[in-house]
Amino acid sequence: MNLAYLARGAASAERARARMLRSGYTVWGQKLWSEEEDLICRLFHPDYFALRQILCNRTDRAIQARCRKLGLVRPRQSWEWLARQKLRKLYPEATYDELCAAFPDRDLQNIQAAARYYGFKRKKKPYKITGVVSLDQFRSRCYDVQWTMRDADEEAGTKRYFQTRGYRSKYPNFKAISRGVKALGGHMEVQWDV
Repeated sequence: MNLAYLARGAASAERARARMLRSGYTVWGQKLWSEEEDLICRLFHPDYFALRQILCNRTDRAIQARCRKLGLVRPRQSWEWLARQKLRKLYPEATYDELCAAFPDRDLQNIQAAARYYGFKRKKKPYKITGVVSLDQFRSRCYDVQWTMRDADEEAGTKRYFQTRGYRSKYPNFKAISRGVKALGGHMEVQWDV
């Protein structure tokens, strides 16, 4: 490739730009944006319905793109490789405040949307404490082996006891808890304080 070829291309581009300015249309026949249209965009910007009514010869996409080019709309933020890796490491366990501090130029909704897009998930919270020692130990073991309460019901054959908050009744069903413990490969025992 020599300089003459590049010079010919630059001269051709200059001629095309001059022709576009003279005619008011692009090479593909699209109308160029005028100063009046830009002023209308600046005046009516957040109201896209009014912009569509005033600029009836422009499509919705063209109006949105022009507003973005004029700087009226916040530019789309891309998640480059380093930011994605940082998000992958922080997202499972970091609090929302820590995430906002790690990415100060992005809001929380944008961070959550990016995490959903890239398939990052939050770490599951441990099960709540019920106050019944045997049931709490069973639920913590289910969390350790990554069982849901539905899995516990299916394996223990307790219908929907663990799923439907039956354990929150005044008197817990120790037979169901014992069946769940056996399904996890353990056994219940009683210890007496002497």
